[in-house]
Amino acid sequence: MLHPNVPRALIGTVHAEVDPKALVQRINAAVEEIRTDHARRITEIETAMDNAETALNNFSDRLANQSNGPSGFDPLTGEVRSQFVSALRGAPQAAMEIGSDPDGGFTVPTQVDGAIMSLLRDRSPLRSMATVVTLGKGSGSWRKIVKRTGGSSRWAHELETREDTDTPVLGAVEITPSEVYAIPEITNFILDDSSFDLKAFLDEDVAAEFVLAENEAFIGGDGVKKPLGLVHRATTDEADAVRAFGTYQHVVSGVDGDFLADGDGGFQNNLIDLIFSLPAPYRSGQGVGWLMNSLTASIVMKFRDGDGRLLWREALDAREPARLLGYPVGIDESMPDIEAGALAIAFGNWKRGYAIVDRPGMSLIRDNVTKKGWTKFYFSKRTGGAPLDTNAIKFLKFSAA
Repeated sequence: MLHPNVPRALIGTVHAEVDPKALVQRINAAVEEIRTDHARRITEIETAMDNAETALNNFSDRLANQSNGPSGFDPLTGEVRSQFVSALRGAPQAAMEIGSDPDGGFTVPTQVDGAIMSLLRDRSPLRSMATVVTLGKGSGSWRKIVKRTGGSSRWAHELETREDTDTPVLGAVEITPSEVYAIPEITNFILDDSSFDLKAFLDEDVAAEFVLAENEAFIGGDGVKKPLGLVHRATTDEADAVRAFGTYQHVVSGVDGDFLADGDGGFQNNLIDLIFSLPAPYRSGQGVGWLMNSLTASIVMKFRDGDGRLLWREALDAREPARLLGYPVGIDESMPDIEAGALAIAFGNWKRGYAIVDRPGMSLIRDNVTKKGWTKFYFSKRTGGAPLDTNAIKFLKFSAA
């Protein structure tokens, strides 16, 4: 009788009078054969990988050498070559495509987009006063027809022959949005050790960067990959009826780099002259007001009239702008300081005089690969700007003539 602890799988073998020692030897031989086959396959794979690495290195060297490189290609060098070769090797990429989460890029949620745009409106004086247009889908630019010079009319007797009158001359302004972006960085330690407050991040960093970039471009931009700014356009002392289309009118202060002195009619006359250089139809409605920087405002807000009353009136509500001679004041640090020949103060109907065009949507790429230990947030949006009706904005030029 067999021992009760003998495995059932061996019972048949014992009954068949098979040698257990021979059975073990057969099992060991089968295991060894499997091990040998596995080692052979590993060697083949390693050899194939070595060959691929050699071929890739040779190809990389050819990319960096124009004389030996592929026909029709310029050599790849530096970071471009490194990133390309890394991609061929299958290394993870920082952000290969906006809109794809697995690749590291994604579209900013609507609420984030709205938060930044709201902050831009609150902090940008010109954006809050000017005409702001949002392009629809499929539109790459915005076009506006502007009247250059007016038509004419005549009176006629009942039976008198009517002659033709002058036709208004029109001009066109086209604005194509360019990209503005910000790439703030945060260490991974901060992201790992604290809860990430996206709202505060937008408030303190991204929106502030966009406001600075936009304000600088809206005031002094040359129109190349950015908006065309106010003070980049030429100005002249010619009246609206004779001035060339696209040229602003300036009023001179009468003194190089300063206002008129009190004995010459005073600073108040400079400001009043500037107001009334703007035709009456432009001086009413929304968007009419002043634009200057803080340094200029610190000078103007000390001016008093002949009865000792300040010309500058602070608003009772902190959310409302101060007023100068009855019109709201926008403070924009990108406006020039008062100096000889500077266009340091502007007054006008900003709704009619300047347009800002936004391409809807904003993108965000989160990159924690390019710079080890840090996470970069690449925010970008498209915006453009340009003067519209140059009759609608006037400048005080701090010049004797």
